[in-house]
Amino acid sequence: MESLMDVAGPLGLLVLALVDSTSMGTLVIPVILLVVGEGGARRVAGRTLLFLAVIGLFYLLLGIALLAGLLPLIESFGHLLASPPVMVVLAVIGVLLVVYSFRIDPKAVAKRGGDPEASARKWTRRARHASGRPAVLIGLALTAGLIEAASMIPYLAAMGIIVESGVGLAGGIPILAVYCAVMIVPGAVLCGIRAVLGDRADSFLDRAHEWAVKNATSAFSWAVGIIGVIIALNTIGPALTWLTGGGA
Repeated sequence: MESLMDVAGPLGLLVLALVDSTSMGTLVIPVILLVVGEGGARRVAGRTLLFLAVIGLFYLLLGIALLAGLLPLIESFGHLLASPPVMVVLAVIGVLLVVYSFRIDPKAVAKRGGDPEASARKWTRRARHASGRPAVLIGLALTAGLIEAASMIPYLAAMGIIVESGVGLAGGIPILAVYCAVMIVPGAVLCGIRAVLGDRADSFLDRAHEWAVKNATSAFSWAVGIIGVIIALNTIGPALTWLTGGGA
């Protein structure tokens, strides 16, 4: 199986980081905080930057922990990834990810009678409650990070790319730090716009909020589908060869 690093490379990491930058925690909630915050543009921007810094640090520490745990496993059992049974399992996972990406697409959710923006509205209420209180904002950032960690498929794919690059933990931490920085850059840029333009940025931030709410789930579904396709394309061939007895 060709490694994820060979297939995706540094550009793949950048794309995954940009996808993660449109998540609920890294973009939707920060924009809400910039829109509903009170106490002056610079204070609002500063509090939102605090939120972004906390969630960025959370993902960095989580990523370091994942790398520290994955690297010894890869060193001990990495050779098993090329075994035919594992290829079959990975091929199935890839196909399931592609299927899952279609199910979580906002249009598909709406067709099933669901509300693709329900989660965004829930987080909007939480952000309004936390706005203006730094201690509550820190708690909100950690809560968002913990909840989103349960569906962090792009982030896990990025961890896989870093692990397979062979740079080790010492080399992986700087890469991970850059990845997490990219995740919060769009939100930080919006903070700068709020600080510089003040109330004049209201209409722009309102549009940014609407865009983020509508596109966060869509971007995530596309990322999941692409990851699934990459895994499937690199494992289905060897898996089928083994299942049909061609590798005997």
